[in-house]
Amino acid sequence: MNASFARIATGLMAITSLGFGRTTHAQSTAVEGTNWKIESAALFPSDLGPAAKANEPILVWSTKDGEKIASEVHLLVEAPYDRAQPAVQKALAMLGAFTSDSENVSLAYQADGWSEVLLSRRPDLRNALATRFEEPRLQLAVKEGALTPDEMEQRLARARARVESVPQDRGTIDAFHVTYPSYYAQQERSYGLTGKRSSKLFVRVFDVSAAFGHPATSVRISRVDSYPNPKYGLLKNWRNFNVLSTGPSPTLSDGVVPATVFETVRSALASAADGHAVSVAPTPTAWAIPADLTAQVPAFTLAAPSSDKPALEAQTIRWDTLIGTERDLRYPHDLLTLPDGDLMLSAETSDDSGWSQRVWRLHDANGEWKAENVWRGGNGARQLALSADGHTVWFSGSATRDDATQMHAYDVATRRLTSFTLSLPDTARGRDWHWELADDQWPAIFDHQSASLFERDKANASKLGDEQLIVLRPATPPSATGGTWPFRLAASSVRQSMMNVRMKGNTYIWPIRWRGAKTFWTEDQLGIAELDAANGRVLRALPLPQRAGTPDRNDASGVAPWVPTPLGSPEAGWIASGFVLMLTDDGSMPPKLDGDANRNDRFVGMHVVDLKDGHVHLSALLGRADTLQAAARSANGRLLAIGSNGIKPRGPKVALWDIAKAQTPVQLSTSARGELHALAFSWNGAELWALGSRELLHWQLPDALKDAAARGSFPDQSHD
Repeated sequence: MNASFARIATGLMAITSLGFGRTTHAQSTAVEGTNWKIESAALFPSDLGPAAKANEPILVWSTKDGEKIASEVHLLVEAPYDRAQPAVQKALAMLGAFTSDSENVSLAYQADGWSEVLLSRRPDLRNALATRFEEPRLQLAVKEGALTPDEMEQRLARARARVESVPQDRGTIDAFHVTYPSYYAQQERSYGLTGKRSSKLFVRVFDVSAAFGHPATSVRISRVDSYPNPKYGLLKNWRNFNVLSTGPSPTLSDGVVPATVFETVRSALASAADGHAVSVAPTPTAWAIPADLTAQVPAFTLAAPSSDKPALEAQTIRWDTLIGTERDLRYPHDLLTLPDGDLMLSAETSDDSGWSQRVWRLHDANGEWKAENVWRGGNGARQLALSADGHTVWFSGSATRDDATQMHAYDVATRRLTSFTLSLPDTARGRDWHWELADDQWPAIFDHQSASLFERDKANASKLGDEQLIVLRPATPPSATGGTWPFRLAASSVRQSMMNVRMKGNTYIWPIRWRGAKTFWTEDQLGIAELDAANGRVLRALPLPQRAGTPDRNDASGVAPWVPTPLGSPEAGWIASGFVLMLTDDGSMPPKLDGDANRNDRFVGMHVVDLKDGHVHLSALLGRADTLQAAARSANGRLLAIGSNGIKPRGPKVALWDIAKAQTPVQLSTSARGELHALAFSWNGAELWALGSRELLHWQLPDALKDAAARGSFPDQSHD
């Protein structure tokens, strides 16, 4: 038996004599739901290293998901460093020779997660960081119209609560110049005749008094075991050679915490602690104090559709047979109602001539629906928009997939289509832009502009950033004969540069469907904002409740995916923004949903914001679905329809909400089994239409719910 194996055997006997076998008691740690115990490494088949070979006892975490080998452990005791460190050093001497060193560590650069613990317990340090690194930029953002004063205060509060992503140059702040001692010990061993199996044991002692406000010491223990990879070999590698892969490594490594060292150090700390308990955790962040930002997260209460209201059954019309043979493939895009009762429909189709994008006008001829071809192209037509006077239908598209995108104007009265080739400033990216109709009922193009790498290098360091939301508007009225149509840069907003830091999901700002006279509304990661149409400066910013994922008590940021473009009603003064929430029924879910909610099911709907007071008036729930496919509002904003594809039963699922009353006055039902793609109210306010995979669904609304268009008011809609 060589010296190394002798020491392992001695350690095993010592642990056995102390009673640390497989049935050793579990002890609570600082991490809720996590316990530790001592197990033999040989019980874990994945562990092929020296610990398993020697049947060595190691530290194991017991969690709700099973047992897991501890790769490191942190111990904390309320004892001064100058008492705990000598006790640990003396105890380690009984376990063999160690190389060691001591150093003073600045508060600015705490290791092993202790920086997060420190900041979570020291509001004075967090405030110093926010004042130095966040506040000047936020003040500049208010000055340049990128944020409102209220937003600045909210962001400052978040900065003062932040414990992660600390600036690298925090050491320039006087409060971080204080240093505290630490001790480092390392032991290296090799096993076997060839010494190909080895281990490196690390023990580090920290003075963490600065975090707790009283004497406290932490110890970190970890060991890395290295050993030959049994799957590695020159012959094996040659046979399995792959130019795209580096192949297996000749050496594998495991992280373990030897029970001998763990118990020896724990006992040493206990003896130095004058009766204080020794806490154990897998990471220092177990001792961090969670931030509480609940006051900044808008509350919401989901309102479910009523199940005791009168049911309206949809009439179905097969639109697929109107536009071609039943064997053709069709993927619907959008649906539009016209003042005279006709419909506009767009879809992607595949027939004998190949794939194409199509737009049709449908009209009722003595009880029989007919289809007129309006346009056919290679790309586009996903969005249809009608001018407020009901005279012109706008959509974008190109003749082939390789051609530049054009804007097309369809005159409802004359049935004449006029096409425009857009001449855009160099600031536009190309095909990534979005468009909406503006107050003049012409398209406004929204895009994002960022400086080149060269321009960024030249940028003044005091600037907010190099990304802007830009708005392009027509430089001249559209020509009656079509042709080239020049657009100019009408406004740019540096607010976009304030959206790319510590935000969830897609950080781009995009427009809301809104046709205000002097302002436009946008949706961003924190909510909705009203921007000055002349210069892009923010006028109002309204936070929204959670729109995506699992509700977070401290952070509701993030735009929901798979939802329609937010839809507004200038007449009624509200904006609706879609949500896709991962919810668990904990007893607070609305009653009468379609079945029991499973863990992390998706629930979809829209938050409706009252623009008069800036509060969420209604969180209209559709129910359980993967996406929210479509939304539509009646002409004066009295009614909001939301729809998607039901799970049980399958088929279109639509709910009609009376916004003022915050309730569903009727139930909308259908026997259709396809997918829903778009919704649209009629101009007379008496009908609601839905575009399905093969059918048009038509609900005749009660007279008491009619919301007819008047001078200046019109129905509008959006889809995913």
